[in-house]
Amino acid sequence: MRFVVFLFLLITAVCCPLTIIFTTDIHEHLFSFDPQGFAYGPMNIRDFARNMELEDALFLDAGDLFDSKVQVPFFADSRNETLRYLSSAKYDAMVLGNHEFYFGSAWLENYKASNKALIGANVPNLPSFRIFEREGKRIAVVGLTTSQHLANQVEHYGKMPTDPLEALERALHEMPLVDFIICLNHLQHELDLEILKRFPQVDLILSGHDHRGPEVTTEGSRVLFEGSCYSDSVFLIEVNLETKEMHYKTIKPYVTVSESQQFSSAIKRDIATGIVLGSLLGIALLLKSVIP
Repeated sequence: MRFVVFLFLLITAVCCPLTIIFTTDIHEHLFSFDPQGFAYGPMNIRDFARNMELEDALFLDAGDLFDSKVQVPFFADSRNETLRYLSSAKYDAMVLGNHEFYFGSAWLENYKASNKALIGANVPNLPSFRIFEREGKRIAVVGLTTSQHLANQVEHYGKMPTDPLEALERALHEMPLVDFIICLNHLQHELDLEILKRFPQVDLILSGHDHRGPEVTTEGSRVLFEGSCYSDSVFLIEVNLETKEMHYKTIKPYVTVSESQQFSSAIKRDIATGIVLGSLLGIALLLKSVIP
């Protein structure tokens, strides 16, 4: 694997390359198994980068890191393990996906306050963009989040994502002089295309939400890259900051058997705890209703 990545970097090596490790729509699928039974996925993304000497890459995520399926309401779910992954992955910039709105306003506001990598030009209480120095260049990353398929809209009243196109226009107007602009989106495909056509200031769009990729669309020298989903949505991207030429490769970081078993056991333990606590609460309520 090291040789494959080295060859990829050698082929795409040009003046002023920008290296990005990009994920999107993981939906708590921190690992999967290939046909040979080996576990792979984003779980060890930082170890992978360290082993490949890619620690200076920009680590970006386009939302829906969390999910809402594997959980026992009010007691336990798989978010705890995903939060531990987030702590180890150390993303440079992330955006919210619609699934991050599924757990209530209190949880979301706490998540926004605690995750300093989050950006969102159209999301209240988040910075619109972040600026990074790479290869002697100033790289701006602007964040946008969809308002499509959001849950608990009444509870999130006043804190919902606003119009992404208007927000992007404001962010670009407020942004200081930079050399390269990345739009990190969790938006439907049609909005990504509109941004590609209407905003020539944006050099690269990295997007999730529709699970349609990996797919590349170009407008002149500018690029829209849409990721896929789950454990297969980890990408190594190289961009020439002078010509804006972009190359990508899907990567599958190896996950050891012990790590995958530990993660699965933790989820099962949380769910079992939730079932026990829920059962005890149900019994208590039943006894209260039948005992005068």
